[in-house]
Amino acid sequence: MWHYREWLPPRRFVTVLLLLSYSFEAAQAGQLWPKPQSQTLSSHVLHLDPKQFTFCSKGYTSSILEAAYNRYSDLMFDTPDYEQSDSNTLSKKHKQRNIERLDVYVYSFDQSLNLDTDESYTLTVEAPVSVLQCHTVYGALRGLETLSQLIDRVPVDSTAHPDLEPTSETPNHIINANETPLQALKQMIQNCWGTFLQLLGISHNDHSQSSVSQVMITHEGDAAEARDYPVSDHDNFFDIVNDIPDHTGDSDSALQRHKKHSKQHKSRRNKKHHKKHKKNRVQYIVNATAISDAPRFKHRGLLLDTSRHCLPVQNIKDHLDAMAWVKMNVFHWHIVDDQSFPFESAHMPGLSADGAFSARHVYDKQDVADIIAYAKDRGIRVIPEFDTPGHVASWGKGYPELLTQCYNDQGKPNGELGPLDPTRNSTYNALWLLFREAAQVFPDSYIHLGGDEVPFDCWQSNPDVQDWMKANSLGSLAQLEGYFESRVLDLATLAGRSYIVWQDVLDNNVTLRSDTVVHVWKWWPVAAAAVTNHTVNISQPHEESTRLSTASLGQAASDQSSSRSSQQSSQQISQKSSQRSPGPMGCQLREGCPGDIGSYSAGEEPGWFAEMEKVTAQGFRTLLSSPWYINLGGYAGDDWAQYYAVEPLSFKGSRRQHDLVMGGEACMWGEFVDATNSMSATWPRAAAVAERLWSDQHVR
Repeated sequence: MWHYREWLPPRRFVTVLLLLSYSFEAAQAGQLWPKPQSQTLSSHVLHLDPKQFTFCSKGYTSSILEAAYNRYSDLMFDTPDYEQSDSNTLSKKHKQRNIERLDVYVYSFDQSLNLDTDESYTLTVEAPVSVLQCHTVYGALRGLETLSQLIDRVPVDSTAHPDLEPTSETPNHIINANETPLQALKQMIQNCWGTFLQLLGISHNDHSQSSVSQVMITHEGDAAEARDYPVSDHDNFFDIVNDIPDHTGDSDSALQRHKKHSKQHKSRRNKKHHKKHKKNRVQYIVNATAISDAPRFKHRGLLLDTSRHCLPVQNIKDHLDAMAWVKMNVFHWHIVDDQSFPFESAHMPGLSADGAFSARHVYDKQDVADIIAYAKDRGIRVIPEFDTPGHVASWGKGYPELLTQCYNDQGKPNGELGPLDPTRNSTYNALWLLFREAAQVFPDSYIHLGGDEVPFDCWQSNPDVQDWMKANSLGSLAQLEGYFESRVLDLATLAGRSYIVWQDVLDNNVTLRSDTVVHVWKWWPVAAAAVTNHTVNISQPHEESTRLSTASLGQAASDQSSSRSSQQSSQQISQKSSQRSPGPMGCQLREGCPGDIGSYSAGEEPGWFAEMEKVTAQGFRTLLSSPWYINLGGYAGDDWAQYYAVEPLSFKGSRRQHDLVMGGEACMWGEFVDATNSMSATWPRAAAVAERLWSDQHVR
């Protein structure tokens, strides 16, 4: 059972996402992320009074909607270090421009959450009553998120006449008229990256003195002025923008003054301090707006890996909040792998008892139910992945009989265990117990069955496996894998679940059922029938640099205390791999990652374009992740621009083939991230993927 202190104040992260959205167009309220399908933005400015504004359900209501009202009320109006202006002092003219409530019309009581859930909505922002209309409560959630981003917070001087308009809507990044939107966002992130890391509450000693973030500093009585502020231990973005009384002298002394000021400001008992800064007041304004919106793709996901580093429940919730803010709707929970098995199974307790890092690093039924409920309240599905027959080293710690015994060249056991043993009925009995339990715990109709990176050499070395293949007329290891996958799909179907598999299964010429979803993840070329007549899978030149092998990471990561040595070992492997083949950031992701054409065999087509074309040509629905392995990005780099530039439908294919693309996922694998850095490593990178999957193809 997890006990974890909340370390990411939600308001901070919203600020960062607003900074991202403001960078795309001239500064005004109403810049949204992701960009809606249709938006008519007026220059007419309306006001909201937090003390009077209300949400009103006119159609079907639910606990999900009521919880969203409370959540978004806080998101819209909980501005740190500001005193709300009093609308009672406004003139009659301004009161007529005050939005009193939002009427929410939900036309269906259906609260089921699945691939076909309708998330569309229309939003009309006007005074005195704004209107949100949608078919489902999940469309309402998307509309409420849009409204929260439309609202701007404008500081006003309480000594000025209350009827005066806010004097400044200065953006945090000044847009050059000649800049493209992509150039503007790139420049903004370069300016604000260090600030973003600090907003998350992360301390980076190597950059605490050298990183500089340009923000707008406003002094009493002075115009806004852009200044360089040393990124440091500040607790709140608003402290920097509005509350720094002086920025002269050396950076160290300025930092100390800011720390002292922040400490004083947070002390409710320091009346003298609050009296002095009572002028910091804010008005909430919004431009009159009409929006009609719906997602471009149905599946917009984020994969988190909780096996290589077990993430606390609260950390997962932080990611779910961020996903809701950018309208992602699928949490792909890669819950187990070689390194650990943190899922607590009632029917197979040895999996987590022996396979988890420790008894503390386990998700029990209450934890899983808590995460699923938290996700559903935000319109997010939770799809678990139980990868088989490979990536199962942790299974063997509690149930070694499930795994294949590997043999050396002399025909003797070498003491190593390989993939699940596909020749034993006991293997499938164990999988049935696990899948049936997973179907009872995870309500989503899909389960991810993995199927990637199966080390065929262990099957090849085992004489019992070879004898069984001969007895059952299986002439290749690909056929053996096909036999295994066929039985596994039967079990998933029997448990009432549809299934997703990694592309390796199809690449290995395994015969799949027509309803299988194929998840494309490789960015290098995959030769046809690469393993049909071979003893090992040779189609993965980047395996070591992407999802590190059990031999290098599994044993070292078996204890959380040895994670540092594990990372050092995996870094060495990654360096070796990068010396012999180009990494993913060395290619143009949006062009399908062609890489070095000369290194390919004749007849091979480079990149993930060919894989998407192949999968859809065979009639399979597909998900794309190849260009969105965000764990491979550099520290504080501009790799997000490559993620943003990707067009999922840029591969050759008919309209029918393009229609088979369900969407995609950003993937954050856990070799080098844990609770201390998973948020800063994932966001805002994943936000680029979110807009690509929600907004129109031509939004750039």
